Amino acid sequence: MTTIIAGRFQTSEQTDHAVEALAALSIPRDRMSVFYVNSPGQHDQTPVGGDEQESPGLERAEHGAGAGAAMGAGLGVAGALIGATAGLAAPLVAVAALGAAAAGAYGGSLAGAMAGAMDPGANQIRHAGMMVAVDAGSTPVADITRTLRGSGAVDLESAEGVWAGGTWDDFDPTQPPKLLDASAG
Repeated sequence: MTTIIAGRFQTSEQTDHAVEALAALSIPRDRMSVFYVNSPGQHDQTPVGGDEQESPGLERAEHGAGAGAAMGAGLGVAGALIGATAGLAAPLVAVAALGAAAAGAYGGSLAGAMAGAMDPGANQIRHAGMMVAVDAGSTPVADITRTLRGSGAVDLESAEGVWAGGTWDDFDPTQPPKLLDASAG
C-alpha cells in the first residue's frame, strides 16, 4: 500500500496545469494518473449499468415520510380542534379540518422523505470530474496538496491504495472519498 493523493478538477486546462506543476516537483509521470470520474450512480457496476440496486439514502426517506405525515396530520387536527373550540364547529369546518389534516400529512410526508433522503452527512459521495492521482512516494504530501490546490483542485482526497503500472489500481469510484480539509498541506 502506498499513500495516494488525488484532486478533482473542473476543466482539462486545470488538469494539465496540475500535471505540469507536479512534474516540476520532480514527480515522475508514472507516479501520476489522470482519469475521469463519472457522476454518482453512473459507474456501470451492476448488470443494468448503474452502481446500486436502489438510490443511497432512500432507506431513511420512508422513516422521514412517516414522521412528517404524522406531524402534518397532527397539525391539521390541532387546527380543526382550535376552530371547533372557537365556536366555528359547523359541518364545513369539519370537512375543512379533515382536508387540512390530509394536506398536512401529505406535505409533512414529502418534507420528511426529502429530509431523510437528502441528509448531507449520510452518504459522502465522490463527485464527477477530472482526477489527478499521485503516488506520493517520497514526495512530501504537503507539497503535493499545495500543488494540486494551486492548480485549481476542487476536492482533495487521501487514500492508502495499490499503485501499479502508473495507475491507482484499486480505485473504486463508488467508495466515499477521504477528503482532506483546506488547512491540510
